[in-house]
Amino acid sequence: MFGSMSRSRVLTKGSRWSLFGLLLVLFLAAIAIQMAFALLFGFTFAITGSLSTVGLVVGAIGSALVSTVVSTLMSVAIAVSYVELRQVREGTSVDELAEIFS
Repeated sequence: MFGSMSRSRVLTKGSRWSLFGLLLVLFLAAIAIQMAFALLFGFTFAITGSLSTVGLVVGAIGSALVSTVVSTLMSVAIAVSYVELRQVREGTSVDELAEIFS
């Protein structure tokens, strides 16, 4: 565990603030997207004046889809950051990384 944390520290040296900024922007964008969906759903509820079972199901499915998309984007951003840091620090190519993880 300590070895992996030390390696992460070495790998991210000099890039920590930019990584923090990237993840912060993505996190704030995720919150904005989820809030927009919640407001849209709430606005629809306010217009109709009642909440039906279909409305609840659509809201739950929509919320799950939004969460899935946001989680996927965050995961991809982290993976791409790792690949880029490995290329910059160690000169590792994408093909070499594909061999490791396949």
